[in-house]
Amino acid sequence: MTGLKHLSLSQTIQKVDALIDNGNGDAGRLYHILEFLKNNKPLYRSDKIYLENKLNASFSVEDEPEEENPLLPKIKELIDSGNGDLGRLQSIYDAVASNKPLYYSDSLYLESKLNSQNNVHVVESSSEIYGDDALPTSPKITIEPENPKKIQGTMPKGWSVEARPEELEKITKDILDEEKKIKNQQKINEEINHQRSNLSHLISHRKEYEEKITKEKSLLESQIKEERIKIETQTKLSNEIIAQKEELEKVKKDRASIIKKIDSEKTKISRELLSQKRQLAQAQLEQEKIEKQVTREQELLAKMASEQKLRLLEQAQIAHEIKSRQAELEKTKQDYDEIVSQVKEEKAKFAESEKLKKLIKSQEQELIIAKENRLDLINTIAKEKELILKKTEEEKLKLKSQTELGKQLKKEEKAYDLLKKKREKIESQIKIKNKKLKEKQDKLKKQIAEKNKKLKSLAKKPSEKKITKKPVQKKISKMK
Repeated sequence: MTGLKHLSLSQTIQKVDALIDNGNGDAGRLYHILEFLKNNKPLYRSDKIYLENKLNASFSVEDEPEEENPLLPKIKELIDSGNGDLGRLQSIYDAVASNKPLYYSDSLYLESKLNSQNNVHVVESSSEIYGDDALPTSPKITIEPENPKKIQGTMPKGWSVEARPEELEKITKDILDEEKKIKNQQKINEEINHQRSNLSHLISHRKEYEEKITKEKSLLESQIKEERIKIETQTKLSNEIIAQKEELEKVKKDRASIIKKIDSEKTKISRELLSQKRQLAQAQLEQEKIEKQVTREQELLAKMASEQKLRLLEQAQIAHEIKSRQAELEKTKQDYDEIVSQVKEEKAKFAESEKLKKLIKSQEQELIIAKENRLDLINTIAKEKELILKKTEEEKLKLKSQTELGKQLKKEEKAYDLLKKKREKIESQIKIKNKKLKEKQDKLKKQIAEKNKKLKSLAKKPSEKKITKKPVQKKISKMK
C-alpha cells in the first residue's frame, strides 16, 4: 500500500495491544492476529487488510535485521580476555545491544579500556558515541603513550646538588600522603567494583525474574482470553436458545394466524366459485340467446334474399315488355314521319294550286272538292296526331316509371348490399363474442383450477408445519 507509514513487527504488536485495550475493533480477531504476529506466522490476506485499515499503516511480519553496533564485538573481546570488571563490561554490553544510553562514568571507563587495548588516540566525546540525550558533555579525552625522557646532556665538572633537608622532608611527607590517598582510592575503587559486580548479578536476576513474570503474564492473558471466549460462546448459546424460544412462540402465533387465513380464504374461494358458476350459467344463457338471434336473423336474411330475387325477376319481365313497346313506338314514329312528309307534299301542291287559282278558274270546283277531301284528311291526320301524342305521353310515362323502377332496383340493390354487410358484421360480431365467451370460459376454468390448487396447498401447509416443528424442539432439547 503506497503512501502509508511502515511499522516493524514490535511496533505492530504494540499497536495491536493498544487497539485491544481501547476496544477499537473486533477483539477476537485482533487476539488471533496478535498470536500470529508473536509466533512470526504469515497473516491471512483479509486479516492483513483489516489490520492495515485499522492502523492506517503497512507492517511486516518478520523482524527487520538491525545494524550491529561496531562497539559490541570490541566489548565482547574485553569480556573474553578478562581485561576489566566483567560485571560492569557485561552491563555495558547489554545496554549497547539494547540501544540504551550509558552513564557518563561507564562511557569513560569503556573508552579508557578500548584505548588502552588499542594504544591509539580516541578523540571522540561520549555524547557522540552513545547519544546526546543520555550523557553530559565532557571534554575530549586524549590518552597518549608515555615517551621516555630524553637526556639533555652531561653536567659540568665540579657541579653538586645542594642538599636541602627541609625540602626533602616535605617531599617525603607529601609522597606518603599521596600514597595513602592512592591506597584509599584503590580501596574505594575495589568496593565500587564489587558493588558493580553485585549490581550486574542483581540486574541479571531481575531480568530472569522479569522474563518469568512476562511468561506467566502471557499464560494468564491466554487463559483470560480463553475464558472470555468461553463466556462469549455461552452467552451466544443462551441468546440463541432465547431467540429460538421466541421464534417458537412466533411460529405458533403464525400458525394460528395462517389457519385463520386459510379458513377465511376457503370461504372466500367457495363464494368466488359460486359466483363464477353463476357467471358461467349466465354466459351460457347469453350464448344461447345470441345463437337464437343469429338463426332468426339468418332466416330473415334468407327471406329477404328470396323476395328480392322475385322482385328482380318481375322487374326483368317489365323491362322486357318496355323494350317491346319501345319497338312498337318506333314503328309508329316511322309511320307518322311518312304521313308528315305526305302532308308537306300536299301543302306544297296546295300552294301551287293557290298560285294557279287565278290562272285556272275552271278547276276551282275540283279544287274545292279536293280541299274538302284534304280537310277530311287533315282532320283524320289531326286525330291520328292526337292519338300519337297520347301514345307518346303514355310511353313517356312508362319510361318515367321504368326509370323510377330502375332507381328502385338500384336502391333495393344497395339495401341488399347493406343487408349483406350487416349480416357479415353480425356474423363477425357473433364470432368475436363466441371467442370472448370461450376465453372467459377458459379463464374461469383456469381460475377454478388455481383456486383448487391453492386449497390443496393450504390443506397441506398445516401438516408440513407440524412436521417442521419437531426438529426445532429437538434442537432446543440438545442445546439445553
